[in-house]
Amino acid sequence: MKKINQLHLLLAVIVPLLYSCNAVHNLQLNTIRPAQVEYHSPSPNIVVVNNAEEPDSRQYSRYIDENNKRYRLSFDTDSVAYMMAMSLATHLYDSHIFNRVDVVFSDSSNITGSAGIDGERLSNWRLESPQDVFVVINNIKPVATMQVVPLDGMFGAELSVVSLAYLQCLVPGKEEINLVVNDTIAWHAYGETPDIARMYLPAFEECIDEAIISLSQVAADRFTPHRRIVDRYIFVTGHPAMKDAYRYWEEEKFEEASYIWEYVYKKGKDQGRRAKAAANLAIYNEIEENFAQALEYIEEAMKIFVEKNYVAEAEYASSYYQDLKKRIEENNILNNMKW
Repeated sequence: MKKINQLHLLLAVIVPLLYSCNAVHNLQLNTIRPAQVEYHSPSPNIVVVNNAEEPDSRQYSRYIDENNKRYRLSFDTDSVAYMMAMSLATHLYDSHIFNRVDVVFSDSSNITGSAGIDGERLSNWRLESPQDVFVVINNIKPVATMQVVPLDGMFGAELSVVSLAYLQCLVPGKEEINLVVNDTIAWHAYGETPDIARMYLPAFEECIDEAIISLSQVAADRFTPHRRIVDRYIFVTGHPAMKDAYRYWEEEKFEEASYIWEYVYKKGKDQGRRAKAAANLAIYNEIEENFAQALEYIEEAMKIFVEKNYVAEAEYASSYYQDLKKRIEENNILNNMKW
């Protein structure tokens, strides 16, 4: 069991609430999430296959000038499919989940693109490599938007790239899985004229490369256990007990803090304070991996927040409750993994 002092906890800025005596402290938890694919054996071999045609950059990409006029934006996409395949394979290899990671680049005459891999071709693969997992990249769409906006005598330039990839995963003995992954990355610059603002942006080709590498990491996370940072909030009120609890928390005396929150939750008369103590107890138990107990606390906090019309707090508790339920499901998957 992972204890609190072994986890990566990041305390961020204090966010004031409606009253000066109340505050929330942002806490980021580094969680482990499972792969979305169930494999047929521990540490299988995996083959990344490039089956994507060269994308047409002009179809959706646009340049929007300072007068809001739109122009088609084109860029070289010759290496997009190659980079996606190689980068995805590298991320899969670095996960240390697979016994072997190979990359196959289909001959241009055999690329079927969005149609995917047909049954005959898959049968041939299965004859040659009956136990291999195949991840096929069928389509990639990098859409770039460059825009210049006037800003109080200066100009701001933004380059954003929205990327999508359509993937096909073929695991021996299991149903075919079709996945769509997407990612967005942006860069900003400023200057006295539109030309200067654009000049301060990174080189366009470098941005496209970075966008594809980022997309490949998103794709790799579908096939491997991975880390994801989630936001939680510690509630503090003007009540002495709640202040004492947070002081213990800051001193990394987490168990002592939980005792105080439990006392406030069980004995407190102010319902809002009880709900905030319960929400804090949910975090403590989540970090201690007492997920069922954490779920009970955040559910109780949510009910009280709703009943007392604490709108922002109720929305947070509801989101936390749903995410925690998903974490419990995913934790069961992680515990049952074959590797």
